[in-house]
Amino acid sequence: MKEKITPCLWFNNQAKEAATLYCSVFADAKITAQSAIVTGISISGQNITLLDGGPMYKPNPSISFYYLCEKEEELNRIWDAFSREGKVLMPLDKYPWSEKYGWVNDKFGISWQVALGKLTDAGQKITPCFLFSGKQYGRVDEAIAHYSSIFKDTTVKGILRYGANESPDIEGKVKHAQLIILGEQFMLMESALPHNFSFTEGISLTIHCESQEEIDYYWEKLTESGEESMCGWLKDKFGVSWQIIPVVLSKIMSDPAKAGKAAQAFMTMRKLNIEQIVQASLS
Repeated sequence: MKEKITPCLWFNNQAKEAATLYCSVFADAKITAQSAIVTGISISGQNITLLDGGPMYKPNPSISFYYLCEKEEELNRIWDAFSREGKVLMPLDKYPWSEKYGWVNDKFGISWQVALGKLTDAGQKITPCFLFSGKQYGRVDEAIAHYSSIFKDTTVKGILRYGANESPDIEGKVKHAQLIILGEQFMLMESALPHNFSFTEGISLTIHCESQEEIDYYWEKLTESGEESMCGWLKDKFGVSWQIIPVVLSKIMSDPAKAGKAAQAFMTMRKLNIEQIVQASLS
């Protein structure tokens, strides 16, 4: 499966170590690409980029990964591996939504929600989950409308709202929502509890674009009330980081004769220009 949108995890020179851990813990995981800075992995068919970007940014639970286990043995193996040197956010226990569930940061700070359940009910083995808290609390409905207007093939799979007696959360705010964007599932939650984290570049989402027209479209829409950055990176109006990247770039960067010249070109760009990158790689 070639996803249109894939997660990118930021590491401080630990991407290869993390990839090794994930491939040892998850039954259906493998390394798909490796370079000095980027390691690609696939977990149950979900492609994820591990980026050795240095100490500038760190991942946090504002974006976590909900991983569904159909067998308790699988869940226990993952939990034991991640909690051993990580940090437990919600203990492994029975909850209203799962017979067995826990939330843990692994040793690298990547946040995982592991749950026992049926894949036929969830629809996806591993799902990125956004937590809107702090200044972003109460904006999930706005986010659903915003992303639905940008990504034309978006379906709201379901919304569960807080009731009257769930303080400190406000009645009617979104406890849990599921979106299908371009065929992929995402979860959105909001919490009024005090959290010392918010969306950062530590975890970003990469949109793989086939044309300059696509790049221009997503760049314009996602920077609206947001913030441009460098090398195809941006923040949207909620602070979520995105990378708008041409598909051809990975092919160019895999060619040692072209990679250096292409990198020199796109390192000076904000929004990426395919033609200029290709021409630079051939010069």
